[in-house]
Amino acid sequence: MHDLPVNLATSLFRGCRLALHLLFGAVLATVHPLRSRARQQRIVREWSAHVLCILNIRIHIEGELTELCESGCLLVANHISWLDIFVLNAIYPARFIAKAEVRSWPLIGWLCQRSGTLFIERTLRKDAAAINLKIAGLLKQGQCVGLFPEGTTTDGKRVGHFHSALFQPAIDAGARICPVALHYQESCGRPSTVTAFTGEMTLAASIWRILRCPRLDAFAASTPALATSHDNRRVLALAAQRAIAEKLQMSSSKMDFTELPAPPPQLLFAAQSAYVLLLDPILHGLHK
Repeated sequence: MHDLPVNLATSLFRGCRLALHLLFGAVLATVHPLRSRARQQRIVREWSAHVLCILNIRIHIEGELTELCESGCLLVANHISWLDIFVLNAIYPARFIAKAEVRSWPLIGWLCQRSGTLFIERTLRKDAAAINLKIAGLLKQGQCVGLFPEGTTTDGKRVGHFHSALFQPAIDAGARICPVALHYQESCGRPSTVTAFTGEMTLAASIWRILRCPRLDAFAASTPALATSHDNRRVLALAAQRAIAEKLQMSSSKMDFTELPAPPPQLLFAAQSAYVLLLDPILHGLHK
């Protein structure tokens, strides 16, 4: 049985919290590029984790994803939702590659730009070449770069074709490729259709669907890292695609998932934490 939607008051309350959190993000973003890399990663990780807390999404991880990312890698994953970036950033912050249209999204596009997202105009070869050089440079510095090679979102039931062009920087930098399989479930254990951000759905409509959902579980399962020393980019893209597809076909009960603990409240989030403790139980007690 699918979860029933939460009452309207709770959904609106969550929406207000999310809007407030985005404003907090805008404050943080003004000085974000001036901070040390370690501090930047901590802020991104905790801010992303709080986004998921507001939406009542719990993260479950399987494998050694954090350890793999710490030494720098090209992190590749299947793409279901705009939530994917927050899930991965809450585990280990990465410099994500996004299509140029995201930069025009109100506030969110600006936040992405300030946090170091790499935007690419896919139709321009010159732009792609410049991004490749930038990615290779970051990987050589030991940074983690995130990529969704499908180039679009899916419903999560299948893995689409992996485009290989942006695998080249990992080869040039001699960096590992770390495939990660993402999927979402409702609290009842069924695969979630709420998170899929596909077709003509607007960002606002997607956010509202998630605000109406009582609880979601996000699962991130890593697969063995791929060495780039002897393979070309098409071989590596196909290997990553197959590894993720095989992982998604496995039952979650057969994998050893660990729930990621919620981040400790920080000064900027203290106000939210206080009213959540007071009001959330009241709102959840209202009749649906």
